[in-house]
Amino acid sequence: MSSIRKVNGKFSGINPAVSCCRLRQVQALLCGSGTAIPDGILCSLGIDSRYNEGCTELAKYLFYGLYEQNQVNLEHGLEEFPEEMLDDVILLIKVDCVHLYCNPLNYSYLLPYVSHWRNLHLYCMTETEYEDEEAAEEFKISSFVAMVQDCYHIGVPYSSQGQIQKFDMFMVEKWPLLQAFALEGIGGGSFFTMKYKLMDMSENLWQVYNRLDPVSLDNLLTEDLVNFEKQWNGFFSGMDLESHLSILELSEAQAGEAFRSYYLHGLISRKITDKSKCQQPYVLFGKHSALEDLENYLFNFPSESHQVRNTGPQGSAARHMILQCVAPKGPLACARTYFFGTTHNPYLGEVYCVTLLVSIHLLHI
Repeated sequence: MSSIRKVNGKFSGINPAVSCCRLRQVQALLCGSGTAIPDGILCSLGIDSRYNEGCTELAKYLFYGLYEQNQVNLEHGLEEFPEEMLDDVILLIKVDCVHLYCNPLNYSYLLPYVSHWRNLHLYCMTETEYEDEEAAEEFKISSFVAMVQDCYHIGVPYSSQGQIQKFDMFMVEKWPLLQAFALEGIGGGSFFTMKYKLMDMSENLWQVYNRLDPVSLDNLLTEDLVNFEKQWNGFFSGMDLESHLSILELSEAQAGEAFRSYYLHGLISRKITDKSKCQQPYVLFGKHSALEDLENYLFNFPSESHQVRNTGPQGSAARHMILQCVAPKGPLACARTYFFGTTHNPYLGEVYCVTLLVSIHLLHI
């Protein structure tokens, strides 16, 4: 998380319109009234939230590129920055304003993202003041108390899309930031969950994250689509190596191995255990590609018995196959139908007559 991309001393890819649009998308979740709508969404990074992944995911969305892990781009220089300094951020997003606590070290990195946000309330010490660690901690706690003083319901991005957890407000209460809230004198003087009602905003935020904007579209085209295309190229390269005889022995499990591995490894890396049937990779041959077969198909239990040689009419060789590749991250999916060689002999007589009539008609004109 500590790698920051810069080009000639300037940040790369920061678009004020996108930054403002993403903030408004989050603020739109706070419109309306009722107990289901919180007064604000709290996002605390690093040790203050026990490295909560839901908060990190929200920070990655709002400060795109700044909190990405393992960024490797030869066109961009990588500047090492202490992780605990970069993570020293508290956000409270309300429907008409934003409260942001940061330190004088990460302020300059956050500024390009937040400088165009409307009604921004900034809590930041000077570099000289920040040198006193005890004073800095007291300032952070008092800033947090000031942020939430007008709230009653507070939403938190408890889970990330890659690690879904059951919401537990008592686990949130254990966040060091919320523990410090109970301190007498500088804190609120009581347990945070006794004074404020917490609610999970994770699923609402996931819908926001999945919407396309210029930044996510660029990532989709330059990263996800490139990897997605490699899977198709690999599939066709493997098929080209098969001879006429060996391809007859090819099973659905063998043909779809590349697509399954790509999809499954992506799920594992994102810690997703829900393998929904609505979007899954498959390769099906001949008569085994009916709608009923698709509805009953499970990608992690592919068929070894259905081969090209036995899935055609009356047990003959299959004449076609249907296949789908699905990206484990993002909306990319592509399904195609391919035929094994020539499947019919077209009658060219009618085509010739039609062409002749058209030609005669054109001559008369």
